[in-house]
Amino acid sequence: MRTLLIIWSLPENKIKETLYNEIKIFFNLNFEVIFTPIDTKNFKWNDKERYKLAFEKVKIADLIIAETSDLSIWLWMEIRESVILNKKLIVIAKKWTKVSWLIKWSPNLKELIFYENILDLIEKLKNSLWKKY
Repeated sequence: MRTLLIIWSLPENKIKETLYNEIKIFFNLNFEVIFTPIDTKNFKWNDKERYKLAFEKVKIADLIIAETSDLSIWLWMEIRESVILNKKLIVIAKKWTKVSWLIKWSPNLKELIFYENILDLIEKLKNSLWKKY
């Protein structure tokens, strides 16, 4: 089974946590979801261990979904690593979010999806091209 890595800023509220869970449920039929921001949030290790684990997960992922509405240095580093390793990347962001041209023009970017809410995102993912990746 193919593997999926979901990278995002850490969930600081129930809305984001619900969003992560919905995406995980949606993709579980076709992918083994190997890590999500909820897993990171529950992590009890130090930053050095977290860094090592994050990049190990990027290495083994077949597809990476990155939510870029709230960019952090960790997220940038994981996206950069995915580009270096030639990983397929789908970027999702809240409607009206400015997405960097560094991401938009990445050769690994397969799709850029803007959404308004959880239901809108799930609907757009259903109609997405992700099955081809």
